[in-house]
Amino acid sequence: MQLKPTSQGKSWLDRIADRISPQPAEPGSPEPPRVDQTQWEKAVDSHKLNTLTVHDVGLIVFGETQSVMNSDHANDTLDGTRQKVAHAIINGDLGHGLARPRTARPIEPSAKELKDSNIRKAYDTSLAAAREAYLSPTDPTQGATHFNLRPNANRSNFKPGDSRGPGFIIRTQSGPFNNSFPTSGKNGLPSRGIYVNTYGPD
Repeated sequence: MQLKPTSQGKSWLDRIADRISPQPAEPGSPEPPRVDQTQWEKAVDSHKLNTLTVHDVGLIVFGETQSVMNSDHANDTLDGTRQKVAHAIINGDLGHGLARPRTARPIEPSAKELKDSNIRKAYDTSLAAAREAYLSPTDPTQGATHFNLRPNANRSNFKPGDSRGPGFIIRTQSGPFNNSFPTSGKNGLPSRGIYVNTYGPD
């Protein structure tokens, strides 16, 4: 039996086949424009807190924690620990400005230093920690303004310098970590088993 074509030149069987054959999908929504991560980071880094910028905070975190290395026994990640240090620096600057607790100076490492992969990683993650802390709606240190690196898990109050009174109570303790720059003496830090603490007012 021969099917007669319709006035459009197709038989009724051809038209049914057209209906049940897969149809081309509708065009999807256009992808949103990509954010230039470098420009976004620069914009956040330039934000002024009080006397420090977010970038300054990152450089201080880098200077203070450059020698700290991950350990399988640590109760926190190194990135999370650096964020806690950044929170303490931010809190100190917002609350005290130029009279904030003493820290390392915000010094930019040289291009030669940054060619070392370990230094570069510590630098990048320290700057990222400062951005994350600045943008975070919560503060895991509960307003800590001080921090230090300890040779053990001692949780006693922290008394900076020759200050009197009860001191500052511990807010967070991260560790134990390894240390690539061990030092000796009264305030020395061993190569293993160091802790990073944050402290706040009672």
